[in-house]
Amino acid sequence: MTIAVELRQGGESVRQAAATDAVIIPSRPRRARHRIEEARGYQLDGQADVALATLEKAYEAAPETIKYNGFAKRIVLGEAESRVPARRQRASELAVKIGLLAA
Repeated sequence: MTIAVELRQGGESVRQAAATDAVIIPSRPRRARHRIEEARGYQLDGQADVALATLEKAYEAAPETIKYNGFAKRIVLGEAESRVPARRQRASELAVKIGLLAA
């Protein structure tokens, strides 16, 4: 999945994400990192709402991992400026949780 993301192949990375199950990853930081890679794929594929939902799962798995991940922060901050009010609100709430925005 990471290779597809790095090659900017959003559709392929989403297909691979659907075929994997992050719950079986025992390490919480690794599970969060996997979720962040999934979110990158969804973002590339134009599925911003799914990307945010996936980042929320990454936060639940390991808050410290998402807090220091540049890709995650970039997606969250980008969507915090979305023209879609619900998406902007959701991204802003996640940004506050990970310390990017003040409450």
